[in-house]
Amino acid sequence: MTQRTAETWKTSDPWEILQAHQFALINQTASLTYRTDFPLFALAPEELEADPDLMPALLPLEPGKPYMAALAQNMEEAKEEPKRLALYGLLAVGEAIEPPRLQAHLANRLVARLASGGKAYVRYFDPTVYPKLARIIPPPRWSLLHGPIVRWSIPFYDKWISFFAPEVEHKAAAWIITEEQWARVERIRFINDALMEHEVILERPWESFEEYSQATEVAERALSTAQRLYGIKDRGDLLVYTVNALVRGEHFHRYPPIQNLLRNPPPEGHGAALTKLDETIWVEAQAYACSHY
Repeated sequence: MTQRTAETWKTSDPWEILQAHQFALINQTASLTYRTDFPLFALAPEELEADPDLMPALLPLEPGKPYMAALAQNMEEAKEEPKRLALYGLLAVGEAIEPPRLQAHLANRLVARLASGGKAYVRYFDPTVYPKLARIIPPPRWSLLHGPIVRWSIPFYDKWISFFAPEVEHKAAAWIITEEQWARVERIRFINDALMEHEVILERPWESFEEYSQATEVAERALSTAQRLYGIKDRGDLLVYTVNALVRGEHFHRYPPIQNLLRNPPPEGHGAALTKLDETIWVEAQAYACSHY
């Protein structure tokens, strides 16, 4: 059972990218001057009792339709102004499928059963969430999300990244998330905040999706280390620790003076203590980590 590695599109031509997909997932809450011309199919499962206008919507990509030109123009302008882009993703299907059928399939996947018996709302459509979920949920179950979708492409700055349906012998029987997996899902927003903070410090966007993906893994491990080894609970302190792991190196905490500080933090907390460290200490910590791990 394998899942193909994400691939970056070699072209940035909107028309070429759109022609390789049959559907788009639209953010309906974004301001779209051309939205009224779109034949949208809102994903609003009864279990959520949600306002359809607040939910993502499925848009068939039909060559020759007037709205296709508006969509391509939006994608082109989004290269300079990313927030203009109202697309969550582009979908390519392996066989002809009517929009209502795909709409129902995706709407049902917005709600997952937890192994404990409860239910959870899963924002799989969010481009900042989808790739992390793809790593958390095992391929047999992830294939239930894809269903007839063979390629799922998400926007990443001025590029598009494609993920392929998992190649599995047998799909799972139900869209279920275990407690351990759900705990990781709940950390996604925190991880995204840490990555955004790191991006501000870098003073540049991520150079590649691979760099972004690797940083995601480092941030998740750092969060676990902060909680497990040092008992850090405050969200602000956890964020400071995680961002330092991204900026200074994942093993910065093993440098004895820093390790002692983390185990015996001052009254103001872990985050404040790390923030006050002299740059000389950080240089020594990075050198120590590089030479020991």
